[in-house]
Amino acid sequence: QGLSFQSWFKVISAFRLVIGPYVLQERRDDLDRLSIARGVTFYTDIALGEIGQAYLEAKERQILDQQEAIRELSTPVLELQEGLLLLPLVGLIDTDRARRLTESLLEEISERRARVVVMDLTGVPSMDTAVANHLMQTVSAARLMGATALVTGISADNAQTLVRLGLDLSTINTIGDLMAGLEHAAKLLGRGAIGAA
Repeated sequence: QGLSFQSWFKVISAFRLVIGPYVLQERRDDLDRLSIARGVTFYTDIALGEIGQAYLEAKERQILDQQEAIRELSTPVLELQEGLLLLPLVGLIDTDRARRLTESLLEEISERRARVVVMDLTGVPSMDTAVANHLMQTVSAARLMGATALVTGISADNAQTLVRLGLDLSTINTIGDLMAGLEHAAKLLGRGAIGAA
């Protein structure tokens, strides 16, 4: 309904304050009416509990919807031209976000028939070994789907994390920055520059 739980609480409390004493006063000699007055208190408590529960569930749904929207915005896959996708990553990447970005990227590779993917990590300040390992798996999965993955913008800290994994890094195509990555992608696609016809 758009009302806060506090507003509902005030309405039901006011109802109880007004109706309860009135019934008690008017029917103090009538045991049946006294039972009804006690029932009013009982049912208003139940109503408060139900309203409180519904309010919390609505808020939880709203928070989950907002989190989902944020997740979708946090892993955009952009088509720069036919056959070329860009995945610019910004902020901290946890395991759940890493999984989502892999799913999004692989879906876009399939749907858009991409041949080259540029994954830019310039905006990622740090990553743990689990996320670094997931990055390696994403690059491998893209390759299995027929797309060359170029990783750009790896910071010194992130480079050390990748080295500490002890994995074979020779399978990752890394390029210093995004501009150089896009230039290399254009060569792979056989075009002079990104955006050229």
